[in-house]
Amino acid sequence: MAMKHAMLDIGRERIFVADTGGDMPALLFLHGAMMDHTVWFQQVAAFRQTRRCVCPDLRGHGKSSAASADISFEDHSDDLSELIDRLQLEDVTLIGWSMAGCLCQVFVTRYPGKAARLVLVDTIPQRLSDERFPYGQDPASAPQAIKALEEDFEVTCDRFGQRISPENDEIARFLADIARRTRQDVAINDYVSTDARSQIDLLPAITLPTTIISGQRDQVCKPQASTFMAERIPGCTSGVMTIEDAGHAPFLTRPERFNDILRNAVET
Repeated sequence: MAMKHAMLDIGRERIFVADTGGDMPALLFLHGAMMDHTVWFQQVAAFRQTRRCVCPDLRGHGKSSAASADISFEDHSDDLSELIDRLQLEDVTLIGWSMAGCLCQVFVTRYPGKAARLVLVDTIPQRLSDERFPYGQDPASAPQAIKALEEDFEVTCDRFGQRISPENDEIARFLADIARRTRQDVAINDYVSTDARSQIDLLPAITLPTTIISGQRDQVCKPQASTFMAERIPGCTSGVMTIEDAGHAPFLTRPERFNDILRNAVET
């Protein structure tokens, strides 16, 4: 089954979608900050015969447009809601990685019933640590991250890839290349918009079946953050699915184990 590519006019934007098509239950894969739809190629290859695999570029990322770089999780959620309706997706499993895991927490509470189940991959309920959530990044590091993106974007993208995939240099280079193609203003907003908010108060409202996956060696979203979410999301009844010897992108570096977990999530 060939992957079809389309540009959907959603609001003022054009949203790029890669879609295997058909009337099978849908897997809607959402990429993280400074990334695009191509990160999910190993999942599409594994599931395309039994599931409709849909991989959009989020607004402002990849081939999707952004009239303004000031993009919120609500904006992404509204785009996704219309995308689901326009493509007539059925029995949707929503898979959100990293930043997209954050926006998924917003989406499923903003649009209850649009997704049948949720898979959160190496994500967090808020990016910066505080008294309520000690498992984020040091708040003092936030200005430094923005400064690095502003002053030396190429080098920062290279380091970004290495931090995501410390266990696999080839994957690190693949991710760094995607990051370098991201609009600089959108990349900066990915951090600014995430740093400014928290989804902790939304967690008790997430009642749909939820699977949480975490790479044991994740340097970006600490594994303790996954445990924190699993303890507070009513729909998560199986705890955290930890993938050993994996960093922040286990679906790329440990695809067989990741796909086994995802297969179990969608078949039970």
